Formats: sequence, structure tokens, C-alpha cells
Amino acid sequence: MPTQLAKAFPRKSFFVQMFTKDISLEDCILDLLDNSIDGLIGSSEIRLADISRSIFNGHDKPDTRWTPLVSVDYSSELFSIQDNCGGIDLNYALNEAFNFGHSLSYHPLGYLGAYGVGLKRAIFKIGRHFNIVSRTLSNGFACDLDVTEWVARDETLRDWQIPLRDIEKASGSRSAGTKITVTGLHQEVKMRLQDKTFPIHLTRAIERTYAFFLKRYVRVQVNGTELHPYVIPVGRPQGGQVSYEKIDRDRVTVRIVATVAHGDERGRLSMDAAGWYIVCNGRVVLAADKTHTTGWGTESLPQFVPKYRAFVGFVFFESQDPLRLPWTTTKRDLNKESSIYLHVRDRMALAARPVITFCNRKYGPDADEEPIEREISRQVRAASLGDLTGNRTTTFTAQPIAHKPRTTTTVKFEADHTELERIRKHLRSPRMGAGAIGRHAFEYFMAQEGLK
Repeated sequence: MPTQLAKAFPRKSFFVQMFTKDISLEDCILDLLDNSIDGLIGSSEIRLADISRSIFNGHDKPDTRWTPLVSVDYSSELFSIQDNCGGIDLNYALNEAFNFGHSLSYHPLGYLGAYGVGLKRAIFKIGRHFNIVSRTLSNGFACDLDVTEWVARDETLRDWQIPLRDIEKASGSRSAGTKITVTGLHQEVKMRLQDKTFPIHLTRAIERTYAFFLKRYVRVQVNGTELHPYVIPVGRPQGGQVSYEKIDRDRVTVRIVATVAHGDERGRLSMDAAGWYIVCNGRVVLAADKTHTTGWGTESLPQFVPKYRAFVGFVFFESQDPLRLPWTTTKRDLNKESSIYLHVRDRMALAARPVITFCNRKYGPDADEEPIEREISRQVRAASLGDLTGNRTTTFTAQPIAHKPRTTTTVKFEADHTELERIRKHLRSPRMGAGAIGRHAFEYFMAQEGLK
């Protein structure tokens, strides 16, 4: 019998309906920001080495008098993102930008766009109609598409093509850029945008994700409000060194750093900031992660508990080919089966263990003695990653500086419960503990006898 051919064509409705269900609105907006930053990289010839140097040398901003701006604006009826980051080249738009995935001959123009799905997925997720206007120093194009009408035409592969029209090029580098406007917002998107917590979640996501880009290479505004990079409390043990290792594998450079955080002005450590930070080509994929993904609660590391809030670790993955990096299509999680990540995860545990041991020792069992690690923690100072890393592998160590031995001891005595209650009543402190009462009595005696 003759061989028959079954249809295995892509269908627009699948990509528009199903392709958008596994990504949040915040992640869609981050994808659009990635496009802006990649436009900047492509137009201004920022190299991966420049980004890495900026991170590890602690530069607040490259040596330039002007920083491009990305403006995100939204209401219940409209979403727009506009930048002056160099624009999208017309030839790239015609041959790659609107494909679902990249062609085999594609060579990445930037460092954040990897899979060729972000732009389409984002605008399809947000609304039913979009308009794009983009200008580079060489050319320009405009696109206006009703998604509902486009989806309805799906007979041949020619129906997948999207019409673009030529427009004039940018008049100068500061006007080269892209504006995307989406209208006909989907009902669920309208509801999210009207949620009072949405601006908080979006701002937090942008400031953390682009902590190493904001104010260095690009500015971002959301509804007119300027965002600032999230400050990770990187600390330096004054009498020691951090865990650090550099690995080159499969055309990916990896830098692993594990250290202790520095406290705020009152010496307090933030649980929210503790954990692992996974960074791919400068983009923070996971921030302050305390889950199984980075080894916590596995055979490699203990479950994360509050006494580990001093721990801060980083893994920087860098590659000229973003497809080699261990991120998922949303770029907000890791591909846990990635060979490079499986190799690095064991090295992460080795780097973290000395810091974990240090944190454990801060809470010793002897109540009469304050562990020396607490004194070391008080001596931790803020540092840049460049201060902590070098050309050799190191293991975390920490020693006190000019440590003075403790001269205190614990004073204990028995007291009748009824007498303690009388003291609480007299001091008008019904919840005052026995230890606090003892301390009060000791200080009262010292004052009364003129010893203080």
C-alpha cells in the first residue's frame, strides 16, 4: 500500500493560547526588557567581558555621560515599552525576530535573548493588538497586527508571515530605539495590572533581575518612577577570605563565590537577602534562593534555617552563546538537567560548606561563652565582588581581628516564683523574664553601692 503523509503542521492557536500559559505577566515584561538590553548590546558593541568587568570591579556606571532609558507604562487599557537602546535591525526583523525559535544559521546578536520566543510570547500574552515602531542608525520598520485576525488565517505557512513596512531611520544614536504598544488587553492581564500589589512585584522583579545592569548600562522607569538596582549585601570577613573558584567548561565560564553578608546600620542580617544568586550573562536568574534547586535541604547542604541568614553565594555563568547557559525559556529558573549546572552544583556545595560551618559555630551550646564567630560577624564589612575574587581558588576562612578574650560569666541564683511575680507587679512588667529580673537586680545593686 502507498505511504500516506499525516499532517504535522504548527498551528497559530497553539502558540497564542498554550504557549503563553506557562509564563507570568512579570516574566513577559522581563522578556521585553531583555530585548531592549540586547538592542543596546548590539548597537553599542558592549562585550560580555565589559559586563563581567563591571560586575567584578564594582563600577557603578561605565565611563559615559549618557545612559539609555527603557520606559514601561501601563493602564487598564494599554501596555507600552519604549527604549532608546539602538533599535531592531530591519533585516533581523524580517528573518528572525518574529520566528518562533531561531534558524540554524542564526548567530546571537546579544547575550540575553536565547530561544527566540520572548518577544512573541510576551505580546500575545498581554493583548490582542500590537504596534511596533523601531529605528536603528541604518533603517527602520513598523508593524501593526491584529492578533485575532492573524490567528484566523492559518491555511499555509505563508499565513504565518507578519507584514512590516519600511520607515525612516533614526536621526541619531539617542533616538534609535523601539516602541511596542499593546492594546485590547486580555481580561486576566487587566485584572493583574489593576491589582494593587502588581507594581510591587514588578518593581522587585526588575530591580533584582537587572541588579548588574541598572544605572550601569541602562535606566528603567515604570509608569514614570525610576527604578534602582537591588543591593546585595556582599560582605568581606576582615581576617580571612571567601570561597572562590573559576571554571571553564563547554565554552561557558563559571565563577563561584560564597561568603558572609554584612549587616545593616544596626548590624542586622536580612533573611530575604540570604541564599544563592544565580546569574547568567549578567541577568539574575535566581535571587536569594534557599530551595532544593541550589542544593539546600539535599545531601549536599542542610535545610536553610534562620541561623544561615549570614550566607550569600553567587554563581556567574557567562557565554557568548546564550543557549549554552543553564536557564529555562522564562530565564527565571534553572534547567536542572543542564550538564554545566550539574557539574557546578557540586562545586557550589564545596564552596558553601565552610560558610555553613561558620554560621553553625555562631550558636554554640555553652551559654557562658559567646562564640568567637559572633565577634567575627560584627567585623564583616561591605565589599564588591572584585574585592573578593582573584586568579586563584580559595576557601572561606575567617579570624577575629584584635580579639579580646571574654571576661564575663553567668550569675545564677534561686528565687521563689511568688517573689518574681511581686517584682513584675512592682515594675509593671508582667512578661518580664527571670533573666531580665536578675539583670535588673544586679544593676540596681551596682548603682546603689556606687560601683557603677
